[in-house]
Amino acid sequence: MNSPTSERYRKLPGQRRGFLHGGSLWMGSDHILAVKSLRFREEYKRFYLRDIQSIIVANRPRFHLSTRACGIAALWLAVAIAARNRAPWAPAVMFLAAAGLAVSWLYVSYFHSCSCRIYTAVSRDDLPSIYRTWTARKFLSEVEPRIRQVQGVLQGNWVEALEERAAGPAISPASPAIIRPAQVTATRSRTPASDIFVGSLFADAALNFLTLHFTTRTFEWISYALAFVEIGSAVVIFLQHRRGILRAGMQRLAIATLILMGIVYYIRQIIAGVAMGNRPVLPDPSVLAALPNYLVLRQVYAGVCLILGLVGAALALMPESDTV
Repeated sequence: MNSPTSERYRKLPGQRRGFLHGGSLWMGSDHILAVKSLRFREEYKRFYLRDIQSIIVANRPRFHLSTRACGIAALWLAVAIAARNRAPWAPAVMFLAAAGLAVSWLYVSYFHSCSCRIYTAVSRDDLPSIYRTWTARKFLSEVEPRIRQVQGVLQGNWVEALEERAAGPAISPASPAIIRPAQVTATRSRTPASDIFVGSLFADAALNFLTLHFTTRTFEWISYALAFVEIGSAVVIFLQHRRGILRAGMQRLAIATLILMGIVYYIRQIIAGVAMGNRPVLPDPSVLAALPNYLVLRQVYAGVCLILGLVGAALALMPESDTV
């Protein structure tokens, strides 16, 4: 990567690849260049090595879906569709593969993820491209020697020196005017509405798994009732997040669930229209249950609901924090 001033950059460990947001880090001659992208827009910020006061890495769950993970999911779906009629054991093998991939992603996202923040005298910025612990270790191993080379090594009791010096932007002196105490809002990881939402996801997944090869009007109406519960609790989650009661993770989970429900609904209508000859009648559940495409759709939907439920349970178990 070269700039118009012929500055030569070297790629640092860590890169965030998302459908909307992206990020990467580059090492220059005397600074670190952070690149944040939002589709067709990119933002650049330099952190000069002589100005860096600290780099903080904190362990925390990060449920990030990269383009690589979505590509693996798309590859699994293509193989599952191609192999569903090849052998009787193919569906079971594909289901086990999907379960293994989902459990691996959840394990890495919860136990081997982190957030990284860099402090200078005038700013504190998050580095979104550093979200896995092994990437953070590689990043620090490359950056720390360069910072020591520029700033030197602190001699003596460096622990006491760091305790006497605060990292980040300096706080301006208090004015003589009366200062009101800051209002502290408790940011919760779960509420009754979020518990109902996560529980409905597990119930929806279980219902679809148990009725894959047969279904009745009763099961159809139960599925509709679960959909209304999921939509209603998602709306409450949006309101609680807007009021600062609930964290953003549960809101994003609700958004992903509503998008999934919309996509599955329209695909189901297309399959039902083809099966019923485009007649404007309520599709017969027994006819739909016998269609291979509808069976694959329900398997995928049940698996994704199970994954979303596990993500919701992990978000609910996160420790609560206070924000000012």
